[in-house]
Amino acid sequence: MNRLNNDFSIDDNKSIKKDKITNIAGENNPYSTPLSNNNDNTTSSSSSSSSTSSSSSADKQITFFNYTHGYCVSIIDIVNSTKITQELVASSNKIRNYYSIFLNTMASIIKEHNGKVIKNAGDCLIYYFPKTVDTDVNESAFQDVIDCGLAMIDANSTLNKEFSKNGLPPINYRISANYGKVELATSSNSNSVDLFGPTVNICSKINHLALSNEMVIYNDLYNVINKTSFFDDYCFKNISQSDKYSTFPYPVYSVHHLYSPGQQKEMDNKKRQNNIAHKQNKLNQVNSSFNILLIDDDKDILFTFTTIIEGEDYKTTSFSDPNKALDHFSQVSPYHYDLIIMDIRMPGLNGIQLYTKLKVMNPDIKVLFLSALDAVEELLSIFPDIKNSEIIRKPIEPQALLLKVKTILKT
Repeated sequence: MNRLNNDFSIDDNKSIKKDKITNIAGENNPYSTPLSNNNDNTTSSSSSSSSTSSSSSADKQITFFNYTHGYCVSIIDIVNSTKITQELVASSNKIRNYYSIFLNTMASIIKEHNGKVIKNAGDCLIYYFPKTVDTDVNESAFQDVIDCGLAMIDANSTLNKEFSKNGLPPINYRISANYGKVELATSSNSNSVDLFGPTVNICSKINHLALSNEMVIYNDLYNVINKTSFFDDYCFKNISQSDKYSTFPYPVYSVHHLYSPGQQKEMDNKKRQNNIAHKQNKLNQVNSSFNILLIDDDKDILFTFTTIIEGEDYKTTSFSDPNKALDHFSQVSPYHYDLIIMDIRMPGLNGIQLYTKLKVMNPDIKVLFLSALDAVEELLSIFPDIKNSEIIRKPIEPQALLLKVKTILKT
């Protein structure tokens, strides 16, 4: 059904004007209400309870979600950065190099260990590990937290060689990590996630307890890691027994490699082999092990797609109301679904707006968009995170749909 073509002005080349596409994203604000569709008799549903805004979200700098989960949060902070940069104040180029080399190196290590940078605050990076949301399911995600911090420490000598080569003073830093409940939010000028709550505050407070080029973790994270199979592969030292640390009601631990460099290399190789085996197992997964969420306000299309996909033994859950789909997604584990297939143009909450909200809860979620619009290039230019391969043009043949699903699930 080509209903969407009535909602946009189309030029002589059949391309949709960019100002109209912008309306899909609510004037680039994923939480504003899209323009009403005069050709659509469906009444827009009320705002989802997944957003706590009682007035227009466009008027708010921060929009919180009705979504509270436990995550690992970490902070890496440069030691004596104020003093060092004051010595470099005569050379703007050196200050730029100082921060860019450090921040880019650390961001690369964070990404390698499945972490996500939340923001940088001058001389520090705040980041978190989305897959730690399930403490009883994803043990490897918690090992990533420890390995990430230790990899940052191991990178110090290489980093300082690069600094020396660029005529910069040596750099030292401290790393802290914690686990606990956080509140998720986005800012009005960005779709990226921000985290709030005592877990983040404690992580910031304990950072100064670490020595230069050392990692410390709070008791809450230690208690989770203490129950894992990899706990004995690391050395944890309680550093909160002296009067210096008496302000904290629970212990703080420093984290260290337990093995020699040669043994550690063997452990790292073993972990890489396990990751390769995990990817291979994923390729061999049967279809019935995959969960797919379908969202389309056209119930006929929703029924057709559900029938086709379930015919190949995939497990599906479907919603014709995007707000109800968002509520449902916020109540299950963010990693419950392996794939989401949804329409772009929907009343009340369109596909692009829904996409930005879902990505806050699970930044790794895979999404296929359904569209009857001849506007792929325009959409991709406005939303660079979306790939051409993630857009399905309607109508689509059943076998072509199944091939798309299989391809994205196996990658």
